[in-house]
Amino acid sequence: MLNSNVRFVLAAVLASSCVSVSFASQTELADGDSPPTKPQAQIIVFNLARVPKRDLFRAEAEVTRIFAEADMDVRWADGALDHSASLFMDFSANNSSPTGCKVAGHARELRLRLVPRVPHGVATGTLGFSLPCAEFGIDSTIFVDQCEAVAYRTSASFSRVVGYAIGHELGHILLRSGEHSRSGLMRARWDRNDWVRATTGGIRLDPEQGRRMRLELFRMESLAPIAPWR
Repeated sequence: MLNSNVRFVLAAVLASSCVSVSFASQTELADGDSPPTKPQAQIIVFNLARVPKRDLFRAEAEVTRIFAEADMDVRWADGALDHSASLFMDFSANNSSPTGCKVAGHARELRLRLVPRVPHGVATGTLGFSLPCAEFGIDSTIFVDQCEAVAYRTSASFSRVVGYAIGHELGHILLRSGEHSRSGLMRARWDRNDWVRATTGGIRLDPEQGRRMRLELFRMESLAPIAPWR
């Protein structure tokens, strides 16, 4: 994990997963309807930081836009904060190399938690981390206080910083690795100029990484039916 006054890390810790949340039954395709041509990411958000709904909605919209530019749809759901089993984290599959997971994930959905502050021992400036190979529990974590710090020091709004941090961390989950790119959403170090670009023109996924993420979502969609969400 790297850190400086104007460089912020969208960090990943290697590890894959599965969480318990209840959903309504999925609507069946009507006769003659075609299956969706874009894969769909189902994301459960555990808002432990109590980020205001307006800011969270805007952050989610930012992620939806970024993924849509890479031909992926997104659906969101609110995770139950009183369901402790859903908030467990699996560090047992941690791997320090960016080569990826040895076993494919078994979950149909992605699980994200927003926490108020970076914990002791994690470098200041770290916006979040992911567990791409975890067998259960939370996939990605975002540190809200660090997102607030970036918004304070740059031209990016708080919701935009949170949105890009979420998109980056979920990218690690869908790539099933801790790899980064030299440019684009999965770049490891973001400086002030990156945040200016994120605010004015947007930062996209690397095309090849986007292709691999779509393939992973199609694989996940084949695991089990899921309900339509908000």
